Amino acid sequence: MILKNLILIEWFKAFIASVFALMLLITVSNLVSGFLRDNVTAAEVFFNFIIEAPSFLARVLPISCLTASLFSINKLKNRNELTAIFASGFTRKQFFSTIALASFFVCLMQLLLTGFIDPWARSKRHVLIPESDSKFRNLEGQGLRASTIGSGRIWYKSGNYFFSFSSFNKDKSELLDVTLYYFGSDYKISRRIKGQRLRNLEDGKWLFPTAIIHNNLDNQIFPEKRIESDVEISLDEGVEDFKKIESDITTLPLNGLVDYVSRLRRSGINTDEYSVLLYDKFAAAFVCVVFGLLASVAAYNPGRRSSNMGKNIAFVFTFTVIYWLTTSYATELGKSSKISPLIASFGVPLLFCIFIAHTFYSNRKLKT
Repeated sequence: MILKNLILIEWFKAFIASVFALMLLITVSNLVSGFLRDNVTAAEVFFNFIIEAPSFLARVLPISCLTASLFSINKLKNRNELTAIFASGFTRKQFFSTIALASFFVCLMQLLLTGFIDPWARSKRHVLIPESDSKFRNLEGQGLRASTIGSGRIWYKSGNYFFSFSSFNKDKSELLDVTLYYFGSDYKISRRIKGQRLRNLEDGKWLFPTAIIHNNLDNQIFPEKRIESDVEISLDEGVEDFKKIESDITTLPLNGLVDYVSRLRRSGINTDEYSVLLYDKFAAAFVCVVFGLLASVAAYNPGRRSSNMGKNIAFVFTFTVIYWLTTSYATELGKSSKISPLIASFGVPLLFCIFIAHTFYSNRKLKT
């Protein structure tokens, strides 16, 4: 237990130092670039950083797990403590389990950060920064979602009608599972039209391929019901309006994002773009453990001669740049449906897992 605590203390010291150093660099660069702009105030630049801070931290945590393992092992090597630890009977399996435990704690932090804290911070952007979408490109909305009531349907009111729908297919410019209500000057509902699809035509015209129509809902007589094909209606809203009706998908907490993607899939919409956003939250947490173990393979060479601080720093810098570029490229491929969203999010971490498994297998005969 004493040796385990020693390893954890050194690991978390290096982890905290890495988080502080990387966040300091990001903070300075973000604020300086923001203050150089002439179309925003200093307060807006500061609030933008506060909103973006959780996403910045989410990028830093995996790299900090890597540096924590690398530099804590390097420190133990320089003081000959790593050799003494293994000589005392503390096996490498126990050592890696300790590193995995520390990394798993960060993994949970990362999931909380990306799944709940970051969406909550982004949901406050319009409160802190008026017209934030036009002032900061990083705060522009993504995806389609509106305030929903109970069943998860999206409701919208305009002019003398209001309607609800389950989702909007931007590729086909059509609303799915639509119910349209018309009301008079006394605000009593007079007509209802329900259809599975409402397709956009031109000049404010929309078409129900098949619709169920109820008339005379505001009269004392029994409502009239009929089923018609190719029902054409006029709406004040166009395709671009429906793209903006729903609020930003990045403001959804993890459970809300799962429900949203599931609803789109049931509607037959291509969800690759949104699935990547969902899977990335889990991949960002999973990679914390992967990076913690990846750097810990240096424990197979506990001697001081194998320790070089300069090489370690160069490795971390190079690895960080390559990792961020690779994951960003894979994410864009996944969003454009060129590769599977699962591969886009988990492909790079799984490659590292294969390397770790190969290293562990190659050194399986080492007992201490």
